[in-house]
Amino acid sequence: MSIIYSLIAREDTESGYGENIHVLVEQSLDVVGNFPQITRQEILKKVPKNDRSIYKYKEKYVYHTMNEDSFTYLCLTDASYPKRTAMNFLEDIKKTFNDKYSFDERIKAITFKMNDSFGSTLANKMKYYNQNSLDPRMARIKNEAQATLGIMEGNLESVNERGEKLELLVKSTNTLNIESSGLKGRATALKDKQRKEWLLRSVIIGAVGVVIIYFVFFR
Repeated sequence: MSIIYSLIAREDTESGYGENIHVLVEQSLDVVGNFPQITRQEILKKVPKNDRSIYKYKEKYVYHTMNEDSFTYLCLTDASYPKRTAMNFLEDIKKTFNDKYSFDERIKAITFKMNDSFGSTLANKMKYYNQNSLDPRMARIKNEAQATLGIMEGNLESVNERGEKLELLVKSTNTLNIESSGLKGRATALKDKQRKEWLLRSVIIGAVGVVIIYFVFFR
């Protein structure tokens, strides 16, 4: 039960909505996958203006989003993570982000502009909310978050207008290390097998050569 991935992005106010979106900062915790690509290519383009929304993927993962004044605050969680706590997390990173940077700094920021200066803050917030996700105090949405009445819900698999099936992949780095070790072990075993086969063939060819030489020169 955890927040897997999070980002803060902004939309160019001069362009049409969803046409030019800059991810200012993003972080993931001990996982890798294609979720950053799906987030940029599909989810961010569908986030409703000045509203909150949730996109579910099968029974495994949930995207939680909040948009306000051309900025989108987003996190990807597993399905068991409390929705209210996820929204509380988004409110928290929005406030911390706005307190750290002036509106002028935020609205002019280019892609990944804040990754170095805010990335560790975002990661620490994710860790904190993961460790305290079941704390009753964390389950309460702040008063300012209650201004929006409903949460728009959708299915991630039906987000893509082109009708292409979206396959969201999330793997822990530990799992990848185990898989990598397994592949390395299988590769080593294959090399050993090939080496033994080569030696066996060499012995057989050598023995045949000795027999031929014997019959040609000594009989």
